[in-house]
Amino acid sequence: MLCNTISYFPDGIDPMIFFQDNDLEHIDIINNYNKLISLGEYTEANDYIKLHDNVYGYFADYFNAIENRIYNLQNYLLNKKPIRQYVCFEANSEQNEPDVSEGMLWL
Repeated sequence: MLCNTISYFPDGIDPMIFFQDNDLEHIDIINNYNKLISLGEYTEANDYIKLHDNVYGYFADYFNAIENRIYNLQNYLLNKKPIRQYVCFEANSEQNEPDVSEGMLWL
């Protein structure tokens, strides 16, 4: 399964990852991959599965793509400047309620 592991967010939209079940024509490939995994030969299994087109599964490229998308989204949100700075509580407020304005965006 060839899966683009690079995330372009927030500068672009990441392409959807097409995912489907495997047909019986690919059962030998999947069985060999699973055998390599069960033997602990993870690098060999990853190299082997990359050689085959139209084979789908939860392979390393898929997990790397998801991880990179999550990382880029986290990084974007953590570094995003506040939309509006405000003081939640007034110094002499008896109710200690936040000062909520209409249309305020909460992130």
